[in-house]
Amino acid sequence: MRTESAIRRHVGPRDRITLSDWRWLPPGAQVTAVLLGFGEPATPTRASADGSICAAPWAVPAADEQTVVVQTSYGLVPIGWVQSALTVLDDAPNQREGAPRAWIRFDEQVAEGARDLRPGDEIVVLTWLHLSARDELSTHPEDDLGQPLTGVFSTCSPNRPNPIGLHRARIVARDGLRIELDALEAIDGTPVVDVKPAIDPPA
Repeated sequence: MRTESAIRRHVGPRDRITLSDWRWLPPGAQVTAVLLGFGEPATPTRASADGSICAAPWAVPAADEQTVVVQTSYGLVPIGWVQSALTVLDDAPNQREGAPRAWIRFDEQVAEGARDLRPGDEIVVLTWLHLSARDELSTHPEDDLGQPLTGVFSTCSPNRPNPIGLHRARIVARDGLRIELDALEAIDGTPVVDVKPAIDPPA
């Protein structure tokens, strides 16, 4: 394969490509380089044809011993923000219990998506916990040092690789692009990344 030969000629005996290697390779060759097992550079981004920056592809194992190429990072765009009396992170409760009422203010660009939300609706709000640490993989549940260290994916800790908050709430009022929730533990200014209807598990 001509592309493979070119990659091996450029990379030489090294088993990984450098950032300068990556910039030298055209996008198609970058994918081939990943599939060949050279991996991606430490800064896996490149400029696309329109000048924007996108993540380089990465080969990952899938079902049936297949390999798929995926992006190494994805962009989240806030659809709105939390407006709350909670302004200090340490004052925020860990869970819904004890949380005050709060508003979500939707961005005008997503107004159509929020048009059918009404008081009385039970919803799930997904937030980006922007002040949370992203390098923690284990924690003492509920900050109780008497409990054993537990992997964060088995806890509700806000500190995790992708700090997404999950909040069930009921809409109690609406004012234009704002909805008021009966309780929300996220602090003022927290980005909202999605809102979905709450669905109870089957009986």
